[in-house]
Amino acid sequence: MLLAIDTATAHASVALHDGMALRSECTWEAANMHTVTLLPHMTRLLNEVGVAPKQLSAIAVCIGPGSYTGVRIGVAAAQGLAAALSVPLVGVPTLDILALAQPPDERPLYAVFVAGRNRIGYARYRHGATGWQAETEVAIDTWQGLVQQIGEPALVVGELDASARAVLQAAGDRVVLPAPAWHLRRAGFLAELGWQRLRAGEQGLPNLVVPRYAR
Repeated sequence: MLLAIDTATAHASVALHDGMALRSECTWEAANMHTVTLLPHMTRLLNEVGVAPKQLSAIAVCIGPGSYTGVRIGVAAAQGLAAALSVPLVGVPTLDILALAQPPDERPLYAVFVAGRNRIGYARYRHGATGWQAETEVAIDTWQGLVQQIGEPALVVGELDASARAVLQAAGDRVVLPAPAWHLRRAGFLAELGWQRLRAGEQGLPNLVVPRYAR
């Protein structure tokens, strides 16, 4: 059983995945309350499925980029659990989780996270034989700056408030916004990536999992 933990941004998420099926998942608006809300949600998730911590066989955690504090909270919790239980720990970048949730599409995908101080971080993905793959490194910009980078019709997904939607919708046909549910980053997809990496031979050494920040 793999436990997935994502506290990288204002929305947090945890999930349990047995390697074949997503057993349970919880996603909530944590805002700046990650420290207070993470443990109760994890505990309830384990209790609802009837899984004791000692039954966990691996942990996956979102390593960022995102909120400086949020990323550190999730990574620290995951490292502590992995060390205490002597299980593998896999780190997965924020935008890879968001991209995996999107249906196949021939158009480019811009996955976005809120970086604070009126900034965003984004990377461009393209769908191919192995799913969505990043074509660029993470860039830090504003919503207006992102729109200026989009030269062909493209999907944009991420945590969008009303002002962000207004900027993106003003770009007309160049920007396609999927339905709201597709913008939510979910730990179930983090768990899928965690299992993929473990099956591909990743050792899951906790000391190699460190927060990733964008500048």
